[in-house]
Amino acid sequence: MTTDRFFELFTLVALMALLGLGAVRLLALRARGVGVLAADRQRPVTQILFDVIELVALLVLFYDVLAFSLPLPDELVPPILERVVVHVLALRVAGAAVLVASVVIYLLALRAFGDSWRIGIDREHPGPLVTGGIFAWSRNPVYVSLNLLAIGAFLTLGRAALLVLAPVIAIFFDLLIRREERFLAATYGDAYREYRARVGRYLGRGL
Repeated sequence: MTTDRFFELFTLVALMALLGLGAVRLLALRARGVGVLAADRQRPVTQILFDVIELVALLVLFYDVLAFSLPLPDELVPPILERVVVHVLALRVAGAAVLVASVVIYLLALRAFGDSWRIGIDREHPGPLVTGGIFAWSRNPVYVSLNLLAIGAFLTLGRAALLVLAPVIAIFFDLLIRREERFLAATYGDAYREYRARVGRYLGRGL
């Protein structure tokens, strides 16, 4: 097995692990009658459009990882973005470590969430506020995990498309997080504001 093939398969396994963990947790919650997929009917049209663009960017990231790792014949990016722009072994090893961190953080987040895990804003059944486990270190570990996935995939595969997608996804996630924060403050009041004051948006207290 070549070095290139190893990192392609490593990236693919990390993506499949992350998606598999989410699917298993979603099915387990649904079996207990907990709805994970939430549709926020109070969103204005502009926010719906924002969410669609964000989802498309994330799906393109997932597809590109699959396409560059398997490889698949029809990638969703122009040929110029298929180019390898980073091909340094030390960075690829660092990328593999970032991918491992992504999966571990995602697993810890799903575990800590319990029955409160939602994809989207659930105004009718939001579940209890989660502040323990990994949420004592980050208010948004799932988004941290997905950002790390994008960064790690770029470092291991080195493709220009992933270099473009990683910051785009990070910006969209940050805007989404700020919208969710307004909902959480309105829903949980002082409990959330106290939690927000001692735990950072991404890590620790300052980030």
